[in-house]
Amino acid sequence: IKGIPIDVRTSLAGLQGLNNIEFKVDVSMIPVAPEYIDYYIASTVNIRNPSQLTLNIGDLKLNAGLEGWTDADWLGTATVRNLRLVPGDNYVLSEVTTSTSHPIGMKFVQDLAVRDQKLTMWASSTSTSNSALNAGLSTLRSGVIVPKDLAVPKLPGYSDVWNIKVLPTTAQDGLVEMSTVFYNPYFVDMRVQGTCTKEENDLNPYPSVIQFYDTGIMGLEVMQFPEDISYSVKANGSTPLTFKMKLINSDRVKPRIDSLIALAAATGSLPIEPYWAPRIFVTGVPDVILPAWVDKTFYPGHLTLKTGPDFPTIKDWYNKSAADPVTLPPSPTPVEPVTPSPTAIPSPSPSSSPAVPSPVVSPSPAAPSPVVSPSPPIAPAA
Repeated sequence: IKGIPIDVRTSLAGLQGLNNIEFKVDVSMIPVAPEYIDYYIASTVNIRNPSQLTLNIGDLKLNAGLEGWTDADWLGTATVRNLRLVPGDNYVLSEVTTSTSHPIGMKFVQDLAVRDQKLTMWASSTSTSNSALNAGLSTLRSGVIVPKDLAVPKLPGYSDVWNIKVLPTTAQDGLVEMSTVFYNPYFVDMRVQGTCTKEENDLNPYPSVIQFYDTGIMGLEVMQFPEDISYSVKANGSTPLTFKMKLINSDRVKPRIDSLIALAAATGSLPIEPYWAPRIFVTGVPDVILPAWVDKTFYPGHLTLKTGPDFPTIKDWYNKSAADPVTLPPSPTPVEPVTPSPTAIPSPSPSSSPAVPSPVVSPSPAAPSPVVSPSPPIAPAA
């Protein structure tokens, strides 16, 4: 590379072909309108850099194949935007576009439901904007195991412990104060902006509610998530949040409210299940993603709702003869994101925040020429 006194092929050999790539979590898999035969798959992967080199590669586009590295195995294109590799772990957002009109693409999409698959990747003469780097990448042969159903142990989107506070005004407006800690399960920066509507995804729970449990088998839909809830969480970060939720004036709840109050008085808590479909924007994905964040997505059992001495006054709302329509309050102001404790999910080495276009959008402008520079003599991140 002009101006860099280091041989490209020799340096890239130290990367061991970038052959240590791990699938971490699916972010979005959607069929692309209007024909819905093209698929856009965004996922977070960890590219392990075994060398002591830091490389600013820029936009990287690779051929994607199924099981092999020949033209006969080709199914589409794999793209990582603004790639910067540092020694150790590099958590980045990867985009794969394929089409079910292509036999290999069809096989890949169909087999996702029945088996793990090896998604292969290899470079071309146009993989980057720099011809010297493309020459060095010409022997790259890498791959990642894509698990069946894109199923991996998911990091939680929220804590398994919540708190409720019944306010002096709850009897009049039906609003209670909830608080918990929200996490980021995607390894790249994310932002929650509201709650999914039925028109956006009729398969998601709507309205988004929290179910309470007493001694009965069936849960009770007691409160509804605000439609304009909003907060941001950095990659591998967390943020505590306090916000208001609206009680649901249901005839199913009224006969069991005394049972809920008695259980809360005896144990100081109640079992709950959130059925929430947030609207999420992830760095690098151009469109909103609409996951179903029900508690079974993250935890094997019910969550814990801690109650206080004010909880029995929740009954005053249900004792009202009629509930006036209530407008939910403005979005809560998120507190500054906090970094998880050392025993939490390990933070990745700094990586890019790719801006992934949709498959029908032209690629972003050419990335800057790559820079290869020795990293400080520090052991790679675990």
